[in-house]
Amino acid sequence: MALIYPVQADSPEPDEESEPDFAELAADLSDTWLVEIAVSEDGDDACFGPLTARAAWDLAVDLDDRRPDWSVSVVPLHVAGTADELVELFEDES
Repeated sequence: MALIYPVQADSPEPDEESEPDFAELAADLSDTWLVEIAVSEDGDDACFGPLTARAAWDLAVDLDDRRPDWSVSVVPLHVAGTADELVELFEDES
């Protein structure tokens, strides 16, 4: 599966059957999200949004189910903060 989405480094490992916590994604990262699609290595790609975290996730999963060979990314459209603050969100403290 080529579905890519952000996860904070200190987040516990989710159960395989659990749904993402969309409220947490919106609160921690952004209220609005984009779905980026890379169809081929020749530069055929597209970007859709802005969407809510839930709408972006649903679109990305639906696209991934239909075209698993595409690379589908769910990314925050806007994140308030400095570069150091953003790095801290995803950096492992080990």
